[in-house]
Amino acid sequence: MKRHIITCLAILCIMLINACVPTFPQSFNTSQLFYPLMNQGSVTSSPSAPAGLPSTFAEFKSRCNSVARSPEGAVKMYFDAVFCYFGPSRRTEASKMLRYIMHADANWEKKQKYVTFARRLKDPACHYIFRSFASGTSPQNGYRMSPENYSLVFSGKSNEADYVRVFLISSGSDSRRIVWVKQYQDGLWYVINNADTYMKVREPASSRPDNSHDADYDNR
Repeated sequence: MKRHIITCLAILCIMLINACVPTFPQSFNTSQLFYPLMNQGSVTSSPSAPAGLPSTFAEFKSRCNSVARSPEGAVKMYFDAVFCYFGPSRRTEASKMLRYIMHADANWEKKQKYVTFARRLKDPACHYIFRSFASGTSPQNGYRMSPENYSLVFSGKSNEADYVRVFLISSGSDSRRIVWVKQYQDGLWYVINNADTYMKVREPASSRPDNSHDADYDNR
C-alpha cells in the first residue's frame, strides 16, 4: 500500500514539474531569458538629446550644458564625441569634444593613459567595439548602426563616494560595461574612466581574416 502511495506521489510531482516548465520554439535563445537577471538593474534607453551629431566643438559644449546634467547624459555626450572622431573631417573638433567630456588635458591622445583608446578610435577595424553599445546592434549584423541616430542601453548605476558608476549594455559582451562619471563644480557630469568602452568585444560575424600569426596585429 505504501509503495502505491509513493508511486502516485512521484507521478504527481512529475506532472507538476512538466506543467511549470515553459516550452519555447526551437529558435528561441534561452540566454535571453536569463540576460536581465545576469545584468541586474532596470534597463533604460538614452536620455533625451538633440538629433544628430554635433558639427563643431562649440555646438558640443552647448549640448553638454543641457544633456550632461545627469550621469547618463554625460555618457551619451561621450559617445557622440567618439562617433564624431570616426570621421577624419571632424577629427580635430572631435578631439576637443573628447578632451572636454573626459575632463582631460591638452594633447590627451599622446598621454599614456589614452594610448590604446586613441589607437582604436583611429583604426576603422576597431570601430565595431564602440558601435556595439548602440541599441539594435549585434555581431550577426556587423554592429550596424547610424551614428546620427542611435541610442544607448543603460542598465543601472551605482553611487560611490566621489563618482558614479554607470552600467551599459554592449551587444558584443556577456557582462555589463562600466563608465565612471563625476560631477564637477560647474554642475556638469564628466567621464573620468572610459576603459570599458574600448575593451574588446565579440568580433562581427563577417570579421576580417585571422591575423593571429601577424605581430603587427598583437596590440589592436
